[in-house]
Amino acid sequence: MSAAARIPALAAYRRLLRAERKAFAGDLTTLTAAQLETRKQFLAAASVTAESERAELLQKAHDVAVYLERNIVQAVKSDNDVYKIQIDPTRHEINDNMDVKKPYTPGKRIPCCGPGSEVLPRC
Repeated sequence: MSAAARIPALAAYRRLLRAERKAFAGDLTTLTAAQLETRKQFLAAASVTAESERAELLQKAHDVAVYLERNIVQAVKSDNDVYKIQIDPTRHEINDNMDVKKPYTPGKRIPCCGPGSEVLPRC
């Protein structure tokens, strides 16, 4: 890998490790597993020479880092088997989940994969 190609790869690697440290702070087992998987994936991709494939892998690393930063929250068990979620409103993506709260209607297809999924055949 050329020096010019290494710089964005190292930046993506470092960003992903930072996102993992934030998302899994206090959970050493999960943090270690995430870091090992990240290292394994980056080492496997080190031999990629095609520019388009490399750009695709860097975009994937960026997307995973954003997902970890915005969507992973930790729950800490407190007294009486109650879990408290640690949400940072400046960092986490907060939605109202109104579709999830709707009651289930038997026989009605619930779209799960975005617009157009309701036309998929039933299983």
